[in-house]
Amino acid sequence: MSVSEGSSVNSSASLDHKFFESPVDFRSEVIYFLIVDRFNDGHSDSDPREEGSEVEGEIALYDKSRQDWGKYWGGNLQGIINKIDYLKKLGVTALWLSPLFEQVSDLQFSRAPMHGYWTRDFKRINPRFLKVGESSSIHESDTLRKLVDTCHNAGIKVVLDIVCNHSSPEINGSKGVVRDDGEPLADFNNDSQSFYYHEGEITDWEDEYQLIHLEMMGLATFNEKNIDYRNYIKSAIKTWLDVGIDALRVDTLKHMPIWFWQEFTTDMKSHKPGLFMFGEYGFSKPWEQRSVDYANNIGMSILDFGLCDGIRFCFSGQEPGGFYQVERILNYDHVYHRANELVTFIDNHDMPRFLSVVPDVRKLDLALVLLLTLRGVPCLFYGTEQYLNDNTNGGQDPYNRPMMEHWDTSSHSFSLVQNLLELRECNQALAFGSHHSAWINDNFYVYTRNFRDSSVLVMMNKSDQSHVANVDNLNMEDGSYICRLTGYPVLIKNRSIRDYVINPCTAIVISKEGAFVDGKLVVVFQVNGFSTQPGQSMALIGSCDELGNWNHSSAYRMEYVNSNTWIATVAFNPKESTIINYKFIVLQDSAEPIVENLINRRMILPSEGRIAVDCFWNSNS
Repeated sequence: MSVSEGSSVNSSASLDHKFFESPVDFRSEVIYFLIVDRFNDGHSDSDPREEGSEVEGEIALYDKSRQDWGKYWGGNLQGIINKIDYLKKLGVTALWLSPLFEQVSDLQFSRAPMHGYWTRDFKRINPRFLKVGESSSIHESDTLRKLVDTCHNAGIKVVLDIVCNHSSPEINGSKGVVRDDGEPLADFNNDSQSFYYHEGEITDWEDEYQLIHLEMMGLATFNEKNIDYRNYIKSAIKTWLDVGIDALRVDTLKHMPIWFWQEFTTDMKSHKPGLFMFGEYGFSKPWEQRSVDYANNIGMSILDFGLCDGIRFCFSGQEPGGFYQVERILNYDHVYHRANELVTFIDNHDMPRFLSVVPDVRKLDLALVLLLTLRGVPCLFYGTEQYLNDNTNGGQDPYNRPMMEHWDTSSHSFSLVQNLLELRECNQALAFGSHHSAWINDNFYVYTRNFRDSSVLVMMNKSDQSHVANVDNLNMEDGSYICRLTGYPVLIKNRSIRDYVINPCTAIVISKEGAFVDGKLVVVFQVNGFSTQPGQSMALIGSCDELGNWNHSSAYRMEYVNSNTWIATVAFNPKESTIINYKFIVLQDSAEPIVENLINRRMILPSEGRIAVDCFWNSNS
């Protein structure tokens, strides 16, 4: 949650509620992404659709046998509710649901919109995810409310997948027909109110004008310049937030201009302070400036396609370099304002699953270790923890979206993920820490994650031969450790490991858990925009005891994340809501501190809770 500066404040309880409702620091979360239709059917025994009864075209769109990959297979919200205990046991803390909006009710080339991206009404629920006869009104749906409550009671946040760029493609003469809570709103073929652009298909994917104004795969593309459209889409998403949605995943960022996302994000976060948002800038790379500009300037994070490619190439060999492919991406972290908030993944619904590209479960295990121990907010695609995969047509869409088949909580794959998620929960270095590579070649990788007095060491051998590790200068305290994954002992002496044999396709993970900062209120400060050099570190000074009361020598020391990012967790124990003034300084070994060039930053401290404050270094008042 970013906190605005310069706000007025009083000590009333209502102020806390207004400004700090559901404060969230998503860096500590682990996301599980599922396709609703392909996860679990929670009421097939009583659903008349199982008998083939007509429910607004259900016979044409639904395949009970689950052989027609383009049709609905019967997953629904009750099915998800029935498996929340499974997800809780796995250890995930956020559940990303594919879009729940009401869809067009027709087939295009034998394919139904089971994916959720051909929306007909953004203010209603897809009735195929509800009980037959249940109201599809967002506020009237008992099943939606039950899903949200069940997740929250299990400590799991709910992430809704939304799409603002487009509605539906041409299907049997109809295109882009949208309703406003059941009332006619827009029609691409009768667009007197200019809700849509009408400029044909994208032909040059490097041309920004085409990306924004032209159509992707024939999808009716909204005209974001139209204030009526903007008011509609914002009011619709706010309705979903009002029923308890905790975070938003946003589709097709690159196809709408930055100014639109700035307006949209501001509106969403004003409506629900603390809201975490992340978006899909398809195939983004940290060396491509436009995608970095979006990540840094629209008020939301993005999915890290660069790291996804790096991990997949590392194990597939489709591009050479092995672990250098991963390190290459991490070396660009300084270009992002919040690299530790990028949402990381190894596969998703738009690409073949990892096992279709690398058909070796041992390599998938190693990829999961990378995903869950490197920086960022990790996201698991449903079924990965059960080795779910279908290789038909190389695992391309729609075969990357099979029905969830197994729920084995004692399997090796489930236990591996569960173990790593337990580690993320108890060792804060994985959510906040810096990355230090100690050794790397194509087949062997050693790195640590470090934050305050917490650290994690990972040693990984992806080859089919044993590797003898001799590694110096480790950012890990000396001691005798036990690997979290294998149970093998590991000895670190003089910050080194000597003659340690790592078996083929094996990862060693050891952990030193330090103390968490604890207090009535914990604030996670992060600052970007000052590229620190060796001998420099950053600190916080401010108008309270915790921040040194402006005394440079008593400033609160921050932790290095990368050369562009420093972070600090600060405990406060205020009796009531209050204002503090603060700024950042750069401490130098042999020179006076560099003080941020602005009057002061101001923020409201709530009386309790946990909030995150993101700042950018100011050198020009």
